[in-house]
Amino acid sequence: MNRQLRRAQAKLDEKAAKEKDRKRQERRARLAALRAQRGARATKSGSKATAKAGGEAAPDLKTVNVKSLTPEQRKRLPGRFSGALMIATVFFIVLQAAVPPTESTVGTSLTGAGFYLLFGYFSVLFQLRQGRDNALTFTLITGLALTLGMLATRLFGPNAGFDLNFLLLVGVGAVGVVAGAFLGRLVFYAAPPAPRR
Repeated sequence: MNRQLRRAQAKLDEKAAKEKDRKRQERRARLAALRAQRGARATKSGSKATAKAGGEAAPDLKTVNVKSLTPEQRKRLPGRFSGALMIATVFFIVLQAAVPPTESTVGTSLTGAGFYLLFGYFSVLFQLRQGRDNALTFTLITGLALTLGMLATRLFGPNAGFDLNFLLLVGVGAVGVVAGAFLGRLVFYAAPPAPRR
């Protein structure tokens, strides 16, 4: 009787040992598969970083032709609403030329000149987004035209005559167009490049 019990117990122990060994091997196989997946992911992300460092995945905006980018890549370029904002600043410049402020102070002159700065900034951003090579030149010419238009309006309009604050507005505004244009170009080229798909 004892011998039979020992045999049955030995069989149970042997079966439990086999089961334990099988589970251990399955666990080792799962861990090996997970390590292989992690290694593959690390290799894949390492190759992406190498490609980005090599400049293959993301073109530089100074060297790439913006017109050759896909619509999705163009959406990621800086200055997304620059066209609408440029038109708004032109509206305010024309408005202050047509309806001059009742009381001209240094503060109102500098505020008016700020619109010229914004015009230069948004105009360059908008044109660089369109892929135009002469964006800076075009912006400077249109800014000069706006300034001359402001002078002509004041010279030939109903409120003819210049005062010191108006000359301050025109002078600082002309400098503001140049500063805004260079600032817009700097922001466009300093932005992260649009990734290729």
